[in-house]
Amino acid sequence: MDFEDYAWNEPYARCVAKNDTAALQQLHDTYLSTADEFITYYRSLSKTVYGRDVPMVLLMHIGAFDAHMLPELLALYRARGFTFVSLPEAAADPIYTEDSDIAYKNGDTLTEQLAFKRGIARPQHEAKPFALLEALCR
Repeated sequence: MDFEDYAWNEPYARCVAKNDTAALQQLHDTYLSTADEFITYYRSLSKTVYGRDVPMVLLMHIGAFDAHMLPELLALYRARGFTFVSLPEAAADPIYTEDSDIAYKNGDTLTEQLAFKRGIARPQHEAKPFALLEALCR
């Protein structure tokens, strides 16, 4: 599971430097709304590909905004019904023994690769707010 959290770190540094509280609020709100949207996306995809919720590995990056948002992000995941387990416990699920055998150029998750391999359409989702993030606090 991934929502490209790293994309908020550079705009955060710019907006902190400019003390732009309105832009910082936009960063906060879009970070959480994008994370929430991708929770729905990956859960739906998991149910389509595997027929159930599966233990997921959350890909996160190290950055100042990620550190700032981590308590709220974890609260969001808990509010959406997630519990946290160790990586070995998650990886023990049988889904992680399947190899998509795809060298996929976009770096998609295993579940996305398996959906592609099996001809399963992915659920629709909103585009990530990259244009907004690039423009903030310039």
